[in-house]
Amino acid sequence: MRRVPLTVTLILPVLLLSSCANNSPSINTPKTTNEIASWPYPYVKVEDRVYVIENDENKVELVEKENIGEQIGTVKEKYELEEDERTWQPTIASNYLEKGTKLFAIKDVDPTVHIAFEKSEGVFVKATEESAVPKESTDNTN
Repeated sequence: MRRVPLTVTLILPVLLLSSCANNSPSINTPKTTNEIASWPYPYVKVEDRVYVIENDENKVELVEKENIGEQIGTVKEKYELEEDERTWQPTIASNYLEKGTKLFAIKDVDPTVHIAFEKSEGVFVKATEESAVPKESTDNTN
């Protein structure tokens, strides 16, 4: 009778078991940012009002500098994960804008409907209050 070396006897079952193992993540595996962050659209929250931010470059509405009114605040926190919304409660926060982004009223425009943020030096973009946005604009399903 032929003897099989001990190492082969030990390695073969380990290889077989590891190849049959389920490689899908377990319930306890931490989720990635993309798995957790599933907001339907970019927004900035100012106290209890949510303003939708258009992130399609073809649809972004710029506001002329001369139409910018007074500064109404600065983004205090950027939410990285949806879970952050439940734990952080600053009065001005966003899931899109960086902390420190300046927010402005727009001259002759109701700030409960539209505000602007400074995207870059001297470039201002309009954000629209969530209830004033047509449903198809916030629906990302195709």
